[in-house]
Amino acid sequence: MTDGTRANQTGQRAERVIACMLRERGYSFERQAYLGKSIYSHKLYCDFFVSNIPEFPGGLIIESKWQGSGGSADEKFPYLVENVRQVFPCPAVIVIAGGGHKPGAVAWLKAQVDGEKVFAVLNLEEFLCWMNKGLSDPVCSSEGYCTGLAV
Repeated sequence: MTDGTRANQTGQRAERVIACMLRERGYSFERQAYLGKSIYSHKLYCDFFVSNIPEFPGGLIIESKWQGSGGSADEKFPYLVENVRQVFPCPAVIVIAGGGHKPGAVAWLKAQVDGEKVFAVLNLEEFLCWMNKGLSDPVCSSEGYCTGLAV
């Protein structure tokens, strides 16, 4: 197995963990949601578009960035941040995992947090804590349909 294949698989595992966390909380989400054109005018997708978190009535995007060892994933942070600022239709939380990101890159990424578009940069454990303590449960109807809006 090549290093690129291994990195792709471990990144997908991290995304599955995030999906499991979202399902456990009852949030509705779309994986690989199409957002439009990137800052380079290419098709742009996000890892997760979550539509029913009460604190984010216009939606929340979650981007998962895995790097298990030295590599170039963190060199793509500026591209991600510019897309978040210029293209994403709602706030984004960036989840970093794997422990292989360059410390300077993580510090730079965290410095980009504005609490609005780049809402937060969290590791997986911080993300779990934030979901458990910082977010309300979705409101669900008797038919099981959940929304982020209080009835």
